[in-house]
Amino acid sequence: MTALVEEIAARIKQLDSAEKRDLLRMLLLDVNGEGAEGVEDDAEEAWRNEIVHRVKAIRNGEAAIRALQDQWEE
Repeated sequence: MTALVEEIAARIKQLDSAEKRDLLRMLLLDVNGEGAEGVEDDAEEAWRNEIVHRVKAIRNGEAAIRALQDQWEE
């Protein structure tokens, strides 16, 4: 690790949670070479896929079975 990276890491530890999240988002956008729209579009698509998956699980009865299994494990 270079001295610059070590210095940055030390300064990051001084940030509060919200500032760390903002910094992380900026770094991810920079690394991926995307604008905020690309990340938001990816998140929106992921949520859509998750909703479809959950609705299918409910219709197939899998969600009810999982809920019962969770209760039995407790």
